Amino acid sequence: MEKLNIVITNDDSVYAPGIFNLYKALSTIANVTIVAPATDQSCKGSGVSLPKSRTIEAEQIQLEGVEGKVWKVHGTPADCTKFALHYLCEKTPDLIVSGINNGSNAGRNVLYSGTVGAVVQSTFAGVPGIAFSAMWDDTEDKFEKAGKYIPSIIKHFIDHKIPKGTLMNINFPSQQIDGIKGFSMAKQGKSFWDLRVGSDTSLKGTKQYPLYEEWDHQDEDPNSDIHLLTEGYITCVPIHVYDLTDHDHHDNHKSHFEKLNDLHFTKD
Repeated sequence: MEKLNIVITNDDSVYAPGIFNLYKALSTIANVTIVAPATDQSCKGSGVSLPKSRTIEAEQIQLEGVEGKVWKVHGTPADCTKFALHYLCEKTPDLIVSGINNGSNAGRNVLYSGTVGAVVQSTFAGVPGIAFSAMWDDTEDKFEKAGKYIPSIIKHFIDHKIPKGTLMNINFPSQQIDGIKGFSMAKQGKSFWDLRVGSDTSLKGTKQYPLYEEWDHQDEDPNSDIHLLTEGYITCVPIHVYDLTDHDHHDNHKSHFEKLNDLHFTKD
């Protein structure tokens, strides 16, 4: 098989171990270009920079152990995708791959995730995108262990094309569990990490308010990524981003909502 052309990015920064191990996993099967944020951009979602200067700062750098082009972008993961597609790539890449994120992006975390946000942008541009994340644990070689599965996953999605408007969100279970059980195509779970603003009285008057993270636990379907990860499965959730319409609500309430026309707009 001819080598693929793949752009990789992340939200943990160009210097993060996760993206280095993603590069190592893919460099055997693809020509890889790294385009990643200069600093940690976690939880930036699909946001893009819109500075008053209407410019974006980026520079080509060298990373030890990496051959080929590496670009450091002073912006969000979505900026990195746009920079790669609009400026760097002479021809459209076969894939844009994001990760390996340090922490799960399962469940509703996809709405916060910069890792996923990077491939939302590629999906909008018609380029297939895959996001990889690994559950948080203290295992030193967790990214390397996850990386050994990635070439097979990439080859699968070359043979089985990702549909237009859909991205693949893949999460690896904790390496501290007793062995990975296998792969599972899953449904998106409901639980997520919730960031809340505290009211610590010691900070009053300083204009600073503490932020706390806590897990918002929901009852999960046995086929959800949240549940399957705890069982030791590598999960893959197809996320459709072209149309977020609640079609049932649209169809059932369209006529009721449009009765507001009678209050505000008179017919000739």
